[in-house]
Amino acid sequence: MANNIDMFKLIEEVEKQQKLNVDDIFNDLDSVKDDTTWNTTVQTPRYSNTQDIKLIKRPSIPQDIGTYDTRFEAFRGIIEHVSYGYVEVNAYVEGHRDALEKYYKDAYNNSKDLYVIEARVNDEIQKNVSHSQLYEKGYYDGLFYVLQALNESKKLLMNKINKEINLNL
Repeated sequence: MANNIDMFKLIEEVEKQQKLNVDDIFNDLDSVKDDTTWNTTVQTPRYSNTQDIKLIKRPSIPQDIGTYDTRFEAFRGIIEHVSYGYVEVNAYVEGHRDALEKYYKDAYNNSKDLYVIEARVNDEIQKNVSHSQLYEKGYYDGLFYVLQALNESKKLLMNKINKEINLNL
């Protein structure tokens, strides 16, 4: 904000009046500050559906997802334990959740073959190029979260199978 107080004119006024009391000088400063018009224009944020621009941190894959026996159960555990932390932007969270819900339903219908879901998510990531709105940014980040969840479920199940094989050898 710009302040239009001319300090030189203020000093000249003070010298003219020859005020010796410091309190009177501060009172003059306060009265000048009250009389000035403040520039109240605010720059429009990049995303028009927010009041303030907030720092948005992508949700990360949880460390503990509970017990699982199949890749789909591991995927479901990762999706169900998503934490948005301190994100307060509703449009971002809505977009993120919509992506998760869409591919969770798709994975539920194809629980035996999650490679199909991986291909669909990769295709949609390639097609999705617009990230100018918070909803679209959340949806796009949600697609990456789904892809990470699918990859993590694959790793978790491979590690589980590897441990069982090593125990039986």
